Amino acid sequence: MTEYRHLIVGSGLIGCFLGSLIGQRAQVGFVGREPWLTRLTQGVTLTDYAGHEQAYQAAENQCSTVIPNLITRTVVWLTVKNTALESTLKALQSKLGEHCVVICCQNGLGAPDMARRYLPAVTLLQAIVGCNVVWDATRCSLHKATQGGMYIEQPHHFEPTLNQALQNIAHPLLTVSLRHDIQAIAWAKLQLNLANSINTIVNQPVKTMLLDKACREVIALLMDELLAVAAARGIRLPRLTRLPARWLPVLLRLPTWLFRRLASAMLHIDDNARSSMWWDIAQGKQTEIDYLNGALNHYAGQVRLSCPLNNKVTALVKALEAAKSDESRGILDGKTLKYRLHLK
Repeated sequence: MTEYRHLIVGSGLIGCFLGSLIGQRAQVGFVGREPWLTRLTQGVTLTDYAGHEQAYQAAENQCSTVIPNLITRTVVWLTVKNTALESTLKALQSKLGEHCVVICCQNGLGAPDMARRYLPAVTLLQAIVGCNVVWDATRCSLHKATQGGMYIEQPHHFEPTLNQALQNIAHPLLTVSLRHDIQAIAWAKLQLNLANSINTIVNQPVKTMLLDKACREVIALLMDELLAVAAARGIRLPRLTRLPARWLPVLLRLPTWLFRRLASAMLHIDDNARSSMWWDIAQGKQTEIDYLNGALNHYAGQVRLSCPLNNKVTALVKALEAAKSDESRGILDGKTLKYRLHLK
């Protein structure tokens, strides 16, 4: 049977990184904005914090700023942000032909449900990307700045060639795991992503933020709210780090000297790494806060709970969005953050 092709729709940081890895072993096309497509055709280097490197250069005919008119026997990787998902799904509706599989790679909660509404007849899978990727212009490099691999939903009935197409993505730069518990993994990843909002508000590198005990205490409180909602919904969070999900808030509340010793893997990131949400604010873009911290209250309400601290954090990020300028932002320490959130 003919092998699947791959199409990256949303060729930004994650899309280009993923597509460049796929391109080592399979046919891949890219749909995105001109600046990113130019980088791909000129050649990029994929790197990570552990020292791995892989070069990739796309041909001109692999890249387009528009979605092809007819897509058949293709794995379509939706790597656009949540804020662009609805318009992308509308554009895909009339262009997907036979034997297509669409994989949603968005952070947070709600993206697969939206995709199913727009593409009810298409095989749809969810994927969770567990790492951050940044662009290093000095090296023309897509740099994986944090730990984490990719988790892909595995349906009960899997065509062998599709299974092989997904397994072939695995690379020293990105581990791949096919999972039946993808919804629980999405919640576990959201638990980790709650810290993105704090990184955005305090305006500091992730590592600096994590070495501030007051910042960690706020993140722990955000996680407490998520864990309560997950428990009430009967969702058992899988382990995405060395510790079970329920122990992460405990770890974050430890004294810094002990946290530094016990959380060495969590701190095994670039000194200047920042969250994607921080970059959105820095570039004057809309963030995904409504799909992360902001989404929790919706799911909490369904089980008669609330998430007041996540709501406060959501409001602070939205205020930064509304400011439309990064120039006036100050750098906050954890104590100031707590004061702004009315925490002791």
